[in-house]
Amino acid sequence: MSLVGKSSRRTSPLERFFRGMALLAVIAGVLWAFDARFSRLAERLESQQAISDATGGLSEADRRFLRQAAEDLRARFGLELRVRVGTGGVDVPELDEKTVFIGLSPDTGMARVVLPPLAARALGPDFITVVENDMLAAALADGQWPKGLCAAVVFLERQLSEPRTGEH
Repeated sequence: MSLVGKSSRRTSPLERFFRGMALLAVIAGVLWAFDARFSRLAERLESQQAISDATGGLSEADRRFLRQAAEDLRARFGLELRVRVGTGGVDVPELDEKTVFIGLSPDTGMARVVLPPLAARALGPDFITVVENDMLAAALADGQWPKGLCAAVVFLERQLSEPRTGEH
């Protein structure tokens, strides 16, 4: 047996087949591990993108809370949460049928909540009015909009969790 030259031993077709299959199994395992690692990373980055604060008024604790709430809404109800805090008004982005949008503009005192159609029917017509006017507008007026925003998200989760009796 030579270390540099060809081996004097010939491999059978069956042995070559098994070696090829083992190599394919190793490659498939590496690809699976790569996909698993980076899909979790993509989910984490997506949940971080769900919260946007151009004013810098949200603390890191508030951001963590809102990211966790976004993950909970996704896991429990299949809803995406998008929060945008900006200046000069609230621009509602294009949303799909599974996205809850909460937009705030602390400098103008504006608040906007958009629910997906199914969630809007489940929560009733007064839900958006209560959140926009009673919770967010009041928090904006008091200068406590980060707390009001977190309270609005908790209120959303609680209302979605409560069983409905079919009242209209």
